[in-house]
Amino acid sequence: QYSGGLTLPDEALPPSPTNRISVNNAAIKPWSAKSFSTRLEYYFEGVGQFSVGAFRREFENFFGNATFVPTSEFLNLYGLDASTYDPYEVATQHNITDTVRMTGVDFSYSQALTFLPRWARGMHVFANAAAQRTVGPASANFQGYIPRKASWGFSLVREKYNFRMNWSHQSKNRLGQVSAGNSIDPGTFNWQSSRVFLDILGEYYFTKRLGVYFTLRNIGDVPDQREIEGPHTPAHAQFRSREQAGSLWTFGVKGTF
Repeated sequence: QYSGGLTLPDEALPPSPTNRISVNNAAIKPWSAKSFSTRLEYYFEGVGQFSVGAFRREFENFFGNATFVPTSEFLNLYGLDASTYDPYEVATQHNITDTVRMTGVDFSYSQALTFLPRWARGMHVFANAAAQRTVGPASANFQGYIPRKASWGFSLVREKYNFRMNWSHQSKNRLGQVSAGNSIDPGTFNWQSSRVFLDILGEYYFTKRLGVYFTLRNIGDVPDQREIEGPHTPAHAQFRSREQAGSLWTFGVKGTF
């Protein structure tokens, strides 16, 4: 922050949220936080546990994002030509005067199902989830934090092989703010849509030293979808982009020599 770095836009491109003047605020103060947390854990006989927890965190002087139209004083301060850079917005940071709070809860469960019949021995299940929310000005820079996460799955482990299926979920989460302008209300943000992934993994050993394995990531080829949403953005205008990277399958041989 204190280096006062300045990033200029590409003059060959029109102004946009990704093509503007970015400058560090050398006068910004460091933020601090007080955290309070509690957790209760219960252990099952054998292998397994269940836990639940909660936390509250209060930030002072937290960083916020600010976007403004450059003034003549700003352009003169950085020696920028007004005829070239006047159309471009300026993005910087500032200290939020109000207290910003984040609260959250989570739980976790895992257990080896030793009570199952002998033919089902080696079965293990798990599940965990977390939810958090922030309270404070909309400009607070919590970009990329995910309000809700969850994962669950099971595994079967035997002497010669093991097999696992893992699901993971992340909720819709807010990304960067979109500059207000024609048909764009203040308080408009980019969003990443919610997603559920499924991974399948397994191993088989021919001997104690030699085996094969496979890893299948994102079985359903769930896309990364981005949206733009503001106070009055209609549903049909929220879609922005969708990227599908495919399902990654890996097969291999592993050994100990």
